[in-house]
Amino acid sequence: MEVNKIKECITQRYPKWNVYIEPSGRSVWVSMNDGGINFFEVEVREEGVGITRRREVEEIDFSGHDEAFKDLEETFIYIDKNLIMK
Repeated sequence: MEVNKIKECITQRYPKWNVYIEPSGRSVWVSMNDGGINFFEVEVREEGVGITRRREVEEIDFSGHDEAFKDLEETFIYIDKNLIMK
């Protein structure tokens, strides 16, 4: 589905929500919230759609991630050592 069509579908259904759309590879990522307590991350692909409800909390919460790090440098080291195929 094209980005414009995704945006049109979402804004028709939830016209007052905040919607942020980011194409990335074969996916289109959508972050959306109602300005209150409902926050969602949606991945749209030709094969289907995945959704994650995200809690908005004051404290740090990395529970929705596979890994969590204290800073970007630590994250990059992990990526270099464990994720990049050589």
